[in-house]
Amino acid sequence: MRTLKIDCPCCQAQLVIDAEKGFVLEHKAYKEAPPSLEDFLKNEKGRASELEQRFAQSRQKEDEKREMLEKKFEWAKKNKDKLPPAPKPNIYWD
Repeated sequence: MRTLKIDCPCCQAQLVIDAEKGFVLEHKAYKEAPPSLEDFLKNEKGRASELEQRFAQSRQKEDEKREMLEKKFEWAKKNKDKLPPAPKPNIYWD
């Protein structure tokens, strides 16, 4: 049995093909070399600043939500006579 080894131009995988029948016998996926330690550290430094920025944004959003809820609560305390009555429970447990 004669086989051909062909490198895929798209994904750089290696295909082992039976030359007589044209069947793919084996597919070896292309494995990239892991990044060097220096490259990894550079990426992590950039990622750390990005994460700090996201954290600051989410913190600001949560502070805005808290302030809005406090304003609504204060309004409700001042205007409790204007609020609709609380709904009656549908289930009585006793």
